[in-house]
Amino acid sequence: VLLGSGLTVLSQPLMYVKVLVQVGYEPLPPTLGRNIFGRQVYQLPGLFSYAKHIVKVDGRAGLFKGLAPRLCSSAIGTVVHSKVLQLFPPDPSFPLQPGASKKEPVSSLEQVLKETSREMVARSAATLITHPFHVITLRCMVQFIGRETKYRYGLGALGAV
Repeated sequence: VLLGSGLTVLSQPLMYVKVLVQVGYEPLPPTLGRNIFGRQVYQLPGLFSYAKHIVKVDGRAGLFKGLAPRLCSSAIGTVVHSKVLQLFPPDPSFPLQPGASKKEPVSSLEQVLKETSREMVARSAATLITHPFHVITLRCMVQFIGRETKYRYGLGALGAV
């Protein structure tokens, strides 16, 4: 959980810029540049140009909007995923090491299907539980465009979802 949280914190600024670009927020004009063939073309600014714009408007802390609900989502998702996997333990009749004896033969395709189904149930449960946090994260980020403050602290928005 700690490693995942650290990576989430480090990737938050780029994730934030990515979300704003995905929803169509383009505050900076295209610039004249050259393509790989040397021809002059207009280019949209990159992620770092958008990040500089956000820092200019909201300061460095502005790059971390939506971080609290994203961290909650990540931590809760990890816990739910592991708890569901504990509820459905792996099949003990399939040997994990070569040469181990088994009581009844199980095909490797059957084992792959069982493990895939188990993992799919765990990931689906984690996604269902953490979806409200994902929505709040996106709302915290996108309100930058309209300069709104309804989801200022993120987690206080749980009642609105």
